[in-house]
Amino acid sequence: MKTIIILLLKLQAKLEKRNRMVDVFGTFSNAQAMLILMPDILEDFGIARKFIRTLTESFSTAKLHFVMRSSFKSLLDSNLNYGTIFVADRDENYIGLPKKNLKQRILATKFDIAIDLNNDFHLLSTYLCKISGAKLRICFDNSDREPFYNFYFRSQTHKNLEDKYKRFIQYLCACVNPEKANS
Repeated sequence: MKTIIILLLKLQAKLEKRNRMVDVFGTFSNAQAMLILMPDILEDFGIARKFIRTLTESFSTAKLHFVMRSSFKSLLDSNLNYGTIFVADRDENYIGLPKKNLKQRILATKFDIAIDLNNDFHLLSTYLCKISGAKLRICFDNSDREPFYNFYFRSQTHKNLEDKYKRFIQYLCACVNPEKANS
């Protein structure tokens, strides 16, 4: 059943896809709100959370909203200033799509950028990114994600997952502040 839902969502996304150009650097520099979908796998989350401070500092003019499992709450640094949308099992239906309450929490903010930090295709995160309304939707390169995102990061040189996240975050930070990246 889940496979059929994914195929239908992909078909819908391809049919809806507009050939809309996105000014990547302009979107980064003018972003007021960003949705960051943290990894759903605990090990990946543990690695990705090391870069939350870098993201909050690099995108200091934007309001960042992190989406993560409520069971990961104790792993957060409470000293950082960002919004958090916690997702519990009760927020998803039986096939892994968000229920009305979770959709409303995402739709309550007008996002300029959505970044999915899941290493592989994750149905809930992909769907939340899709409905976020963000002009720029970013993920790691993966053919299953192609219809839902418009900016993909691929790195052939990463040694491990931490290195992959590090390079990804460095790239995002360079997009928001190219002068700093060249120094």
